[in-house]
Amino acid sequence: MTSEEVAAAVEFDAAGFIPGVDESITQLQQRVEKTHQIQRKFAEQLASEPEVLLFDTFAVGTRDIIAPELLEEAAGVTNELYGFEVRHVPGFYLKRGMGMFWGGCMIGDPDSGFSVFMLRDAFRKKRKFLNYQRDELLAHELCHSARQELHECMLEEYFAYRTSNSALRRYLGNCFIYDTDAWGVVISALLLPVSETVRALWMPEFPVWICWMLAAVYPLWLLCRNAWSRHWVKRSYRAVAAAGAIKPWAVLFRCTFRELRELAGCKPDRVLELVRSKSKDSLRWAVIAKRFF
Repeated sequence: MTSEEVAAAVEFDAAGFIPGVDESITQLQQRVEKTHQIQRKFAEQLASEPEVLLFDTFAVGTRDIIAPELLEEAAGVTNELYGFEVRHVPGFYLKRGMGMFWGGCMIGDPDSGFSVFMLRDAFRKKRKFLNYQRDELLAHELCHSARQELHECMLEEYFAYRTSNSALRRYLGNCFIYDTDAWGVVISALLLPVSETVRALWMPEFPVWICWMLAAVYPLWLLCRNAWSRHWVKRSYRAVAAAGAIKPWAVLFRCTFRELRELAGCKPDRVLELVRSKSKDSLRWAVIAKRFF
């Protein structure tokens, strides 16, 4: 790849279009143009119609647009942590169509490249709702939008939750990687009242302790998996920082879990050797080398 291609990819990367695992500069340019094109169409539709139905579910209008300066706050957070600022994703406040405790999210169509932020209407006048912070929610979702082409779930929530002001959320956030993780905790917790009911009404001799063990095992497994992944992050961070990376967290943010484990424990010379080697064949690593080493 040429220096001009790498320079173009660097600009895309800084705007939140991180190159995918095997994405070429041509594919990256096509993805960026496709995303901008569909966002322009959406903006035109929004300007010409009183309401637009998003994903056949959510009705939004120009009155619901999140102010650009609020999105700038979130972009500032992600730039400080990971070296990118997303400005192509619009945001809206929603009054209907969310759950009781829902705070916000980003919904997107990976095929078309179209995505939007959605925040509970309570955030229109307040920075906080329940335990949610407005800028934290936006920055969290920006992280997901930037990493989506890596198709990597093991540390997806880890990096997104580093935008949180809560140490507890930063630590526990990556426990829930898959949808089944949350369901597993809920189901294991429901075993306790069910087992107590069975013992009280039908089987006084029912061994309730078995259900207590099952209820403890699944959350414990999630905590162990979280501790294991955090262990590899710490080792790789130390290795990348020792090698002189300008922004070690930005480097790790752009790595797959396999690459992160490959870097862990390496001496500085070995890290630099890996970066040089990977940057010859990978546009993503060429960007990492150019921006952060």
